[in-house]
Amino acid sequence: MDKIETILKNIEPIIMNCRKKTNIPSWQLDDYLQEGMIIALEMYHQLLLDPPDDDFNFYVYFKVRYSCFLIDQYRRNMAVKRKFDQIDYCELSEAFYLFDQNQDVSENVMYNLLCQEIHLLLSPEERELFEALKNGQKIDRNQKFRIKKKIIEYIKRFW
Repeated sequence: MDKIETILKNIEPIIMNCRKKTNIPSWQLDDYLQEGMIIALEMYHQLLLDPPDDDFNFYVYFKVRYSCFLIDQYRRNMAVKRKFDQIDYCELSEAFYLFDQNQDVSENVMYNLLCQEIHLLLSPEERELFEALKNGQKIDRNQKFRIKKKIIEYIKRFW
């Protein structure tokens, strides 16, 4: 395997770790990997032109540079002048359709377990209203508020 291929393979865990620490809302996994590889290739070409001292660790330098890049991107995306581009909230009925598209298997399992626990928590009438919300049906806002309050109180016990 070529040296650059080895470097690109070895930086993937660093990219995943930095992704957990700095989550940019509009980015997918491919965006993180692509930007990480671009930065690694730029660093590699710089090192070919100007070799560093003997005790230089490429991966440490990459992690610092990549994490700073992600912080800059996060700040740029979350700037006040770009707030109008962001979603203020996600309607409950919309959130139930999004869960399997952008989440991995473990997140889907946790989501399904939480839904099962919520079903045990709610009364039969509230369960029907909860299912109606999941299906995008309109319900009375007072009933919606009571269900939401009950679910939030349940979740707060674990945080």
